[in-house]
Amino acid sequence: MIKRILKSITYRNYKWRFKDFFIKPTKHELEIRKKILDYEYLCRRGVNTVIGNVKLIGMPCIEKAPNSNITIGKNVTLISEHTANTAGINHPVILSAEGPNSKILIGDGVGMSGTSIVTCSSIEIGNNTYIGANVNIYGTDFHCIEANQRLKQKSTADAPTAPIKIGNNCWIASNVTILKGVTIGDNAVIGAMSLVNKDVPANTVYAGVPAKFIRKI
Repeated sequence: MIKRILKSITYRNYKWRFKDFFIKPTKHELEIRKKILDYEYLCRRGVNTVIGNVKLIGMPCIEKAPNSNITIGKNVTLISEHTANTAGINHPVILSAEGPNSKILIGDGVGMSGTSIVTCSSIEIGNNTYIGANVNIYGTDFHCIEANQRLKQKSTADAPTAPIKIGNNCWIASNVTILKGVTIGDNAVIGAMSLVNKDVPANTVYAGVPAKFIRKI
């Protein structure tokens, strides 16, 4: 009888100590931990940002050539998890500054899901621009057009390249492809599945393959 009582007391005390040691963190504490982990992940890959500025849902793929620059502003969301967007994401967000001295500049309030951004020169995205699922922004041709040059090509940086600039408050719908040398003006809207190979003026809607003027906003 005495042994049973002692055993019961010891077991109850052990349970109390175990529960007390592993204190469940609050929601606020979990949010702080997530911000720190996201910031450390980006910093390890050479991204210039500030703690708490970028929210990662899933892990993006980031490649950065020597002397290149990837800078991300505040209140930016990068969605790489396929279950996190009902539009359907084919792959994680990809940020690749492949050429020496190339740069990717992402402004404040930008959101993107499964977006591929690849450049050997520069790509700039303005503030409060929303980029739909699986958008491709290519500042390079990846390969040379001439077969002889293509066979001699050692890297993407050897292919034709040109800057891309996307303005403020734009909406790029899902599965759009934007090619090198394009400038998209402020408040512009690009329809889904479009191929943008020429400049888009501000306050306009463009759509199609290749993208053409639809109407003014």
